[in-house]
Amino acid sequence: MTERSTPRPHVALILLNNTSLGGAERRFAQVVTHLQRRKVAVAFVINESLLAGLVRAGVLSAETSPDLVIGERVGKLADAILGRGEGTAAGSARSVRWTLAFFLRKLDYLIGCIRLGWWLRHRRPEVMHLVLGGAYVALPAQLGGWAPPGVLSMVCPDLRESVGSGIGIPLYREALRRARVVDALTESIRDMLVRQEGVPPARIRVSAGSVVDTERFRPAETKRPWVVFVGRLIPEKNPRLFVEACALVHARVPDARFFLFGDGELKADVTARLRALGLESCTEIGWRDRVQDVLAEALVFVSLQRLDNYPSQALLEAMACGTAVVATDVGLTWKLVDESVGVRVRATPEAVAEGVTSLLADPPKAVAMGRRGRERVIQQHSIDAYLDYLERLYDLARRSESAAAE
Repeated sequence: MTERSTPRPHVALILLNNTSLGGAERRFAQVVTHLQRRKVAVAFVINESLLAGLVRAGVLSAETSPDLVIGERVGKLADAILGRGEGTAAGSARSVRWTLAFFLRKLDYLIGCIRLGWWLRHRRPEVMHLVLGGAYVALPAQLGGWAPPGVLSMVCPDLRESVGSGIGIPLYREALRRARVVDALTESIRDMLVRQEGVPPARIRVSAGSVVDTERFRPAETKRPWVVFVGRLIPEKNPRLFVEACALVHARVPDARFFLFGDGELKADVTARLRALGLESCTEIGWRDRVQDVLAEALVFVSLQRLDNYPSQALLEAMACGTAVVATDVGLTWKLVDESVGVRVRATPEAVAEGVTSLLADPPKAVAMGRRGRERVIQQHSIDAYLDYLERLYDLARRSESAAAE
C-alpha cells in the first residue's frame, strides 16, 4: 500500500473493487478527475488492480497519483493459483474455483480496513464518499467512531447483485444504516432501499443522470455491421441471452460481427455456448481496455439487463459513440431508450434478434438513431450537472453530522 501526505481533504472518495472493472468504477474515476479540475480538495483511495485497469482503459492517466492505494497480495496469489475462473467447466452457474478466488481476493479488504482506518484517523477528511467495496473497508472506522460522515452510492436495484455474495449483505446493510446520505442512481434503487432495506427516505437522494466523457466516446465517420455487448458476465447482465440472439442474427445477416466485452463467473459457460453455436469465428469475447475503439464503429449496441438498463454506464458510453440501441424493456429503460434512439424488446432470443436485425437491415435509420442518442447523452448526462449534485450531497452529509452533534 502506498500513501502520500497532502493538506486535509474536503472529501475522500473511496472506490474499491478487486473483482472486475465496470460502469460504476469508470463513472467515479471520472468524478475524481473532474472534482480535482474544479479545485475541490478531494483525496482518492483505490485498490491496486482497479487503478491499473482504469489506467489501461484510458479512464485515468498513467500519472494519476491516488492518496492511498490498497495492495492486493492475497488476491494476486489467489489468481496465480486458481485463476479467475476462465478454465472451469461450462454449465455451472458459479464455478468452485471462481468462487474461491473471489473470496480470497476479499481478504485484501480486511488488510485494507486497517490501513484505511489509520489513514482516515490521521488525514481527517470532512466527508467520505463510499463506492462499491469502499462501504466494507470503511465500516470498521465508522464502528470505531473516527470516520467522517459518509455518502454511500448505490448503483444497482438489487442489493445481492450489488454486493456479490450473501456474506457481505449484513455488512452492507450496516454501512447503509451508518451513511449520512445515500446516493441512489435511480428512482427504482431508492424504492428498493426504502421498501426492502428500511433506509429512511429523508436520507436518500437520486441523481438526475450520470456522466460520460463524450470526447473519448464519440462516433467514427463510418459505421460497420457490428453488434456490441459490454458488461460483467453475470446473470443480471444476461450475456447468455445475447449469445442466443447472436446465433439468430448471424443466420439472417452473415456479415455481422459480434463483440462480447466483459469478464465474470459466466465467461466459461458463455464461451462454450459460442463454440456450440458456431459463432467463434465472428465473435470476440473478453475484456478490451479501449472498448470505445469498437463502439465508435459499431452500428448496434445491446443492453439486456434483467432489472434495469437505466442509466447503465456502458449503455451511455455506447450512445455517446453513436450506436443505435436494442435494450430489454425493464425498469426505467424507457427514460433513456425510446423509438428515436433504439428499440426496447422482450427478454427472449427471438425478440432481441429481431430488434438487432431490423437495425442492421437499415443502416441509415440506425445511424440517425445513434446521432440522436449521442445528443441525448450530451444534454442529459453532463459532467457539470453531476458534479453539482455530488457537491450538494457532500455539504448535506457534513451539515447532518454537525446537526447530530448538536
